[in-house]
Amino acid sequence: MSDAIDGLFDPSRNEPPPAVDLDTLRALLQAQANTIVAVGTGGERIQNVDARWQRDSRTLNANFRRLGLKPRFPWNGLWDWYGYYSQNLASYHERRTYVRELTQEALAQLDQIETLGGIHDPAADDDTPTWENLNGRISGLIEEYSTARDRDGWQDVGRRSREILIDFGKLIADSAIVPAGQDAPKGADAKAWFDLFLAVYAQGRDKAELRSTMRAVWDLSQKVTHGDIADVDAFAAAQATVLVVRTAQKMLRDAEQEE
Repeated sequence: MSDAIDGLFDPSRNEPPPAVDLDTLRALLQAQANTIVAVGTGGERIQNVDARWQRDSRTLNANFRRLGLKPRFPWNGLWDWYGYYSQNLASYHERRTYVRELTQEALAQLDQIETLGGIHDPAADDDTPTWENLNGRISGLIEEYSTARDRDGWQDVGRRSREILIDFGKLIADSAIVPAGQDAPKGADAKAWFDLFLAVYAQGRDKAELRSTMRAVWDLSQKVTHGDIADVDAFAAAQATVLVVRTAQKMLRDAEQEE
């Protein structure tokens, strides 16, 4: 997902990728792998197949993230793949072997999900969130919204938004922002940590509107988890979550540059 969409995503720019079953996902994965190999071994011209490959990659990646899996083919287009193998995989044999390994790993993950009979999000088991895995969860949130079609799906967007904010609260939890003589909030009290964070990084009368906006956006993102919600509510929750996290990250970067 591009930085522009990450910052202020607008699903109306493209048709949302469809949710597909595991058998269809396996077939799509193999077809994408075959195209990569063909391009990398002189069997296809990039300009003839790149548009289709990018379209199918959106579906493939959206469904992998929906299952809590990291997409296996990390290139935005086949010219990116060309750049990668030109620098790292000198022979046709190396390219075939590399793509085969990526494909087999992905197929094994899909087989495991089918065996377990459910969807697993490995990030949900991580008690020590990092900015890196938080970024991954934001990408997953955007893909989750793009495939949501009913109230259950929209509520899942709300739940994922709330989980991201909880992890974000853990990341900004720092005893240095707790006022002297005040007890630190509990680790899971993300809202309390967020309020302390704003008091430090958005202090002063000139930041009053910013603090008010950020708190309202935070509240909005947490109100969509339950209730009779619609598509627009899920969109607002996801967008609010992205706005809160990215604005707070900028506050931190700006503070570091001033030191």
